[in-house]
Amino acid sequence: MSYDFYQSKGYKRKQSVIQKENWRKGIFDFQYKREKRRCAREGCDQIFEVTPSNPKIYCSQNCAATVNNKKRDPLPLETRLKIAKTLKGTKNPFRGVIKVPRINTKCANPRCGKIFLSERWLKRKFCSNKCVMEVVGGRPTSPKAARGKAGIRKDISETIYFYSRWEANIVRLFNYLGIKWVYQPKTFDLGSQNYTPDFYLPEYNTYVEVKNFLWKYSKIRDKKFRKLYPKTKLTLLLKKDYLRLEDRYSNLIKNWEYKNSPFIAYNRIVIGQVPKWPKGTDCKSVAPVLQRFESSPAHFCTYLA
Repeated sequence: MSYDFYQSKGYKRKQSVIQKENWRKGIFDFQYKREKRRCAREGCDQIFEVTPSNPKIYCSQNCAATVNNKKRDPLPLETRLKIAKTLKGTKNPFRGVIKVPRINTKCANPRCGKIFLSERWLKRKFCSNKCVMEVVGGRPTSPKAARGKAGIRKDISETIYFYSRWEANIVRLFNYLGIKWVYQPKTFDLGSQNYTPDFYLPEYNTYVEVKNFLWKYSKIRDKKFRKLYPKTKLTLLLKKDYLRLEDRYSNLIKNWEYKNSPFIAYNRIVIGQVPKWPKGTDCKSVAPVLQRFESSPAHFCTYLA
């Protein structure tokens, strides 16, 4: 054929010499040439480099999606249900595939010492939650368990750091009723974990633990404590007990802290302060509130039985 000439070795050799000379002179530099552009997203102003033929106007996919997704309406419910039905039962193609580089980290639990993989930007120290609780659970108060409003209450003490509103309110109740208390005086060794009750009442030789609810870890810890220390008295003040005490005493105690309280505003009367009743409050509904409160240590001690 007439075009076989272009496949001959002589022609290819000649064209190769010509092409190399053109590259040397800089005639064909479009693959290496770059131009700088400014990201088109308002508020970004990031400078990036691309080849002249590249139509890219945003510095990243994040900026492109931020701009373009504003122009799109949310998918209708029917379309979302179809997509969900189509994807149902589909296996994740990336399951078990490590796409992000990991680093080897040694578990901080001295009983474990296992080497595990974690992302380099994570401050992960333990290989599992079990190892976390073996170490963290042995401290006087677990940071994972303390989700309340922590801090020093100056109306109670200048130095004691309480881990929740409930703890502080129970101390205010102790002070109001004249009950002597000690905060976290002793830590009990339970073998795989330690346990520090919130309060100790010397007059009653009783430890008091304030708990919103008992999850699995707390139930196991409580069971171990009662088995290893059968002669030590421990009373749990759960949510229902705390709310009964709040309903009875909170209006009598100054600086009582409320959070998602179920009690209406005119139940929160503090002695020595002028009550602020809601508009339209009937006097007949207010009178029983003022008359029903009594205060005596015996009322609280019924919870210690």
